[in-house]
Amino acid sequence: MPIFNASFRTQGGCAGAYPRVRMLPLVSIVTPVLNGGRFLAENLASVRGQDYPRLEHIVVDGGSTDRTLEILRNAPGIVWISGRDAGMYDAVNRGFRIAQGELLGYQNADDRYVLPNAVSTMVRHFLDHPDLDIVYGNFRFIDEAGTPRGEVRGRDFDLDALRRYSCVPPHSALVRRRVVAEEGHWLDPTLRLPGDWDWFLRLGLAGKRFGHLGMVLSEFRLHRESTTATLPLRVKLADWRRVCQKNGTSFPLLLWYESLYMPLRRRLGLLA
Repeated sequence: MPIFNASFRTQGGCAGAYPRVRMLPLVSIVTPVLNGGRFLAENLASVRGQDYPRLEHIVVDGGSTDRTLEILRNAPGIVWISGRDAGMYDAVNRGFRIAQGELLGYQNADDRYVLPNAVSTMVRHFLDHPDLDIVYGNFRFIDEAGTPRGEVRGRDFDLDALRRYSCVPPHSALVRRRVVAEEGHWLDPTLRLPGDWDWFLRLGLAGKRFGHLGMVLSEFRLHRESTTATLPLRVKLADWRRVCQKNGTSFPLLLWYESLYMPLRRRLGLLA
């Protein structure tokens, strides 16, 4: 039977910077996790440390057998549920469905925000540009110890560029709730790895408006136990092909995988 803990409280410590805090949009960050106890505390701390005063953090556990549930039970100010799911993107969708926020984002359990004002910076961009549906920034790779291993600098949104490669990092992005919940743009739960690229590609093809912030907002961790590292190459390639076929685009991630990601893994000693 699913475990549900609704000990939600509004986070943040700079309400004085916002004279009308209650008028600000609530932001919901979803973290999917399965046996992610090794890095989960860092993720929780990075969200808890955000200076934005209206922030909800929802953790969706897929039935962990490590220290994950112990960490969640002792974590202040979060909403968490635990029960079997159909994978990472199904877990994110489950979190989005119970989220109360007007703006939605997700952070994997082994990733983290870089800056305490990452969320507030994205919200400010939404407030300054109310026509936008998605706001995103840049990110950098880190290794198991949290040491920076390379920055990925994004670019202003270009649908043709998005067709060629995944240039919108989900861990540095927020999306308006109505785009997901009301218009039905959920993540594809049948995908194992490129669900984020598929999601943003579908949003771009649907004419949604993206805004880019030219600053690093989050860190993506490379380690031996991650889905990125452990998923067989044939499964990754099959998923990427499916995303390309259903969205009518090319197959660019093979080039990215071979020219950037694989050399980086070799440098970090993550290849068997």
